Amino acid sequence: MPKWTEDQNKAIFHHGHDILVSAAAGSGKTTILIERIIEMLKNGENIDNFLVATFTEAAALEMKERLVNRIKELVASGELDDEDKQHLQSQIFKVSVANISTLHAFCLSVIKKFYYVIDLDPSFRLLSDETEKTMMQQRAFDNVRNKYYKKNDADFLDLTENFSNDKTDDGLADTVYKLYDFAITNEDTNGWLNSLTNSYQVGDSLTDSDFYQKSFKPQVVKSLRNLIDEMNSIAERAKDDPLSQNYAPVMNSAVVQILNMIDLLESEKTFDEIREQVLSFKYGRAKPVSKETKELSDDDSILKLVKKQKDDVKTEFEKDIVNSFFIQNEADTLDTIHNAEKIMAKLVEVELAFIKEFNNIKTSEHVLDFNDLEHKAVSILTSEVEGQKIALDFYQNRFHEIMIDEYQDVNAMQENIIQLISNKNNHMFMVGDIKQSIYGFRQAAPYIFTGKYQEFQKEDNPNELIQLSKNFRSSVPVDNFVNTIFKSIFDEQIGDVKYDKSVQLVAGTSFPDDVDADTEMYLLNDDQSTDEMDDSVIENKRISKIRFVAKKIKELKQQNFKVFDGKKGKYRELKYSDIAILARNKNSNTDLISYFAKAEIPVMVTDAQNYFQTTELQIMMSMLEIVDNPRQDIPLVAVLRSPIVGLNEEELAEIRLANKSDDYFTAMRDYITLDSEDIRPKLKYKLAAFFVRLERYRDFANKNSLVKLIWKIYQETGILEYVAGMPGGKQRTANLHALYQRANNYEQNNFKGLHSFIAFIQQMQKMDRDLSQPNSVEATDDTVKVMTIHASKGLEFPVVILLNIDGLFNNMDYVSETLFDSKLGVGINVLDTTTRANVRTIQRAIISDQKKISAVSEEMRLLYVALTRAKQKLILIGHSKDSEKTLSAWDHARREDDGVINAGSRLAARTYQNLIGMSTLSSDERRRVPDSNELVNENCQLHFQFIESDDLKDSVSKKVDSTISEEPSTKIFKDTVNNILGFTYQHQEAVETTAYQSVSEIKGLFADPDDNEMARSEIISDKGRYVLDQFKTPKFLQKTTKVSATDVGSATHLVLQKISLDKSPDAEDFEQLIKNLEDSKVIDPAVGKKINVSSLVQFYQSDLGKLILENKDHVSREYPFSILMPAKKLFKSDNVDNSNDDKILVHGIIDGVIELDTSIIVFDYKTDNVKNGKLKDAIEKYSGQLNLYSEAISSIIKDKKVSGKYLYFLQINQAEKLD
Repeated sequence: MPKWTEDQNKAIFHHGHDILVSAAAGSGKTTILIERIIEMLKNGENIDNFLVATFTEAAALEMKERLVNRIKELVASGELDDEDKQHLQSQIFKVSVANISTLHAFCLSVIKKFYYVIDLDPSFRLLSDETEKTMMQQRAFDNVRNKYYKKNDADFLDLTENFSNDKTDDGLADTVYKLYDFAITNEDTNGWLNSLTNSYQVGDSLTDSDFYQKSFKPQVVKSLRNLIDEMNSIAERAKDDPLSQNYAPVMNSAVVQILNMIDLLESEKTFDEIREQVLSFKYGRAKPVSKETKELSDDDSILKLVKKQKDDVKTEFEKDIVNSFFIQNEADTLDTIHNAEKIMAKLVEVELAFIKEFNNIKTSEHVLDFNDLEHKAVSILTSEVEGQKIALDFYQNRFHEIMIDEYQDVNAMQENIIQLISNKNNHMFMVGDIKQSIYGFRQAAPYIFTGKYQEFQKEDNPNELIQLSKNFRSSVPVDNFVNTIFKSIFDEQIGDVKYDKSVQLVAGTSFPDDVDADTEMYLLNDDQSTDEMDDSVIENKRISKIRFVAKKIKELKQQNFKVFDGKKGKYRELKYSDIAILARNKNSNTDLISYFAKAEIPVMVTDAQNYFQTTELQIMMSMLEIVDNPRQDIPLVAVLRSPIVGLNEEELAEIRLANKSDDYFTAMRDYITLDSEDIRPKLKYKLAAFFVRLERYRDFANKNSLVKLIWKIYQETGILEYVAGMPGGKQRTANLHALYQRANNYEQNNFKGLHSFIAFIQQMQKMDRDLSQPNSVEATDDTVKVMTIHASKGLEFPVVILLNIDGLFNNMDYVSETLFDSKLGVGINVLDTTTRANVRTIQRAIISDQKKISAVSEEMRLLYVALTRAKQKLILIGHSKDSEKTLSAWDHARREDDGVINAGSRLAARTYQNLIGMSTLSSDERRRVPDSNELVNENCQLHFQFIESDDLKDSVSKKVDSTISEEPSTKIFKDTVNNILGFTYQHQEAVETTAYQSVSEIKGLFADPDDNEMARSEIISDKGRYVLDQFKTPKFLQKTTKVSATDVGSATHLVLQKISLDKSPDAEDFEQLIKNLEDSKVIDPAVGKKINVSSLVQFYQSDLGKLILENKDHVSREYPFSILMPAKKLFKSDNVDNSNDDKILVHGIIDGVIELDTSIIVFDYKTDNVKNGKLKDAIEKYSGQLNLYSEAISSIIKDKKVSGKYLYFLQINQAEKLD
């Protein structure tokens, strides 16, 4: 018999009362469930006398399999006498039909057995396809909406207007669908819906209403106390800093004002009196610190932080208090609430009509969905036949114990079912972990678990709480890291549990002392990032993190990382399948699949959504859209640019020039009919052929089914074969086949027509119900597993990489226009029909505050699940825009007396990396490794680094940046293919190389960040020659930012050119010059503020600067030149014929030239920020450019040689002389 811990022993052998087992991650709860069943079987119980409810079908199958294996093991052990052995052997055959299943499956068995109790047709089928269900719901709502429109119901029109816009009433439909999802998990759906108007019934006095006293006042007081907490934190931070100390009284004064508001709220004051006090809130002015104090301290980092946090709290006060609760006076607030009550009443009426219509459609189709299973089962259990509840009596007598796994994730309806079938004769055994309750979006009700968790601890409660805290999965470093974080962020208010010693992880397994198990955390740092990041910046950030993950996996493999196999007690080589990449969502999946294919890292993505974002699906959906209606510019151009037609950007632009005013389809048709020498015959032929094919498809679509059309397009375009040759071709082919199958399913459900199918897909995407990609990789393959944190629950991996820890939490639950809560009801906005503005109700504000706490709590629990999947090692990947600000923010998160970070800081964290950083990397916790940029926290074995974005370039083998192709099967075939694909026109360089090169073009070869043209360096060919690009990027497509490094660099160069050299310029000289340039509209003021004046002053105090001042009459700044240079000197490449005499005219401007009596000095200043240890790389990067300048000036001033070439890095005030 295994040696059980004391608490495990209790969980296996205690009986006679209800038991709640709080089982931490890795504590072996499934094993405990199985052993408890085994012990009862050994005592003569039968397996079919238990109800064992699991959260998933997979968990149920696993439990059955393990139970059979355990019984067989016990029978073979020789421990049992013949009678017990015979009894256990008989149980093996009963396991397959035992009630070990999900609650949905149990409900289905209830319905199949007792359907006649409620006169239900037993020939129903289960509606398990979410797509089919969505289509039925759409049909139901369309029917309801049309009935109201036919009646010309004025209240319905007002309702529609309130939730929709001028173009469509989809807003109301979305609200109805979401409300349905909340209502249907309530045990009394209709009763809950009819109660939704209660909170809006406030009468003529807001302060006298139950809503004000029980909901409004407690919530506002709570929010104000959170603000006080934040203000006290800022005051405490400020008082100990010389430069910030005068802000402490300001914050203390603000706290007094907030306390006065709380006093008024708790008194009998009117709403308007309280509002007057709220609107009068303002900060006092901080007294300036003395000159002596300023001189004593040159570190203003805390001052900046205090100022920012002070402003943030003021913004929070205005947003969360003023705008949420006191934006209107009492009269206007009451008017808004009364209007909201009317709207809510109509919404409830429409919702009930929708539910009835939806049920009618399901009845006519003979289907039940998963929600129906629960409701029908309850109806059967509570219905009487001849005065008896025969179904309920049957199950109460049959089940001797009810066991519920993952109890923290049951919803209210499921709890109702469990309570119905339990009684004093069949006690409940509930296993779960509130720290792993992560299914709020499915209306899981963790309060059910926490309620019993608290009740069962009371001395007078006959039931029992058992804590299982030993983690038999993870290494000590993983446990320590997890405990360090969650004892800092979990409490009863946020997270729903106090993370004390009773719930902290305790190591239950042993790893060797030399095991590589320390946690690694990396933030990709990009100081050039801005708060206003466009889609391309976000995409680049995402790809950079994926690139780093690929690099890390390659390193683990190449460095022979060892995995400790606990069962065998020895190390083994790391396999790809030992690694799991987890993320909060699936946003990176498409890019990850593509990049890993190029990096030759095998990967299996579980439930990889973004299905319609894949290249092949976008091409096919665009094709279907233009078959339906060709006069759609975006899908038409997408198809023309795709391999189906294969046009390039230049050809697309030429087509548009044929007709600039009409749609693109007309322009294409006009191009085909043009008869001009400027028309390209080949392009005209391509378009004509495509036009004929498109018309043929349109005609075919009118006469044939959707699936036949799709298959015809597949066959005639060869798109299946094309995508098969792309990276990840197997997956892409599977995606296209899945589209065909889904179209078939669509038509099987009585939906017809191409247009309707396209509209349906667009609606699915709009509702964020993207379909999952079919998996083309076997689960047994040696592949890196990629999945969401939700999908990883219950799994474990030796190495876990948590990606995108910088991703913002999902805030839709508390910022959407309409908010839903199973307890608080529905919070809505009211449309002011006069101003057309949406007015927020205070009911919505209260729900928003509560939902924010719930959402952040669930995000924390999601982080707990992710971190506890690791058996041996954790690697965390995120992103930072400013390393210093990131660390500073983590440093100043205030903790309460019990060590938990204050609520305000936790609610404002917004990302996993901030929660982790505040918990483990504050200045008190971290230390810097000597001669390194690595930070460590020895207490939780964490190693942390900022990784500069530049360090990621070429971090993976060159194969990653080029498409991986399949190897030909024979040498003859390989040689043939290579001869065809490798053909190169002998004089191609002459065709592509321009005869004129500006310095800005040449600078691109040396990647000079000070140059405005750097962004166009990608048009240099792989032969090293700068080639003509056909069309410049239009200005409206060019990337713009508020203030870029390029803007600042250009402005700095201008200032250095214009500054007088009559004396060594000081800060005042530079500031005056900058002001003059701003006044003259030469420099934008926003750019001027970014110029580092201090570095410019120090430049002229350096040896190089002094040399310039000493020779001011012989100094030329911004020295222009034009010279002819041999092309072979500019472009060093094996692909270029260096024997030819091609010349290129190079034109440019040198930052500075000093012409001495016998020699010349060339200098160039750089404004880019050179990081620690990166100076050598920067010098190497710019040396080629400076050598070019030197050669140019030597050819112009032929009687003097260049005696000095200097690079001056302004940001670090350092000059480097080149050889």
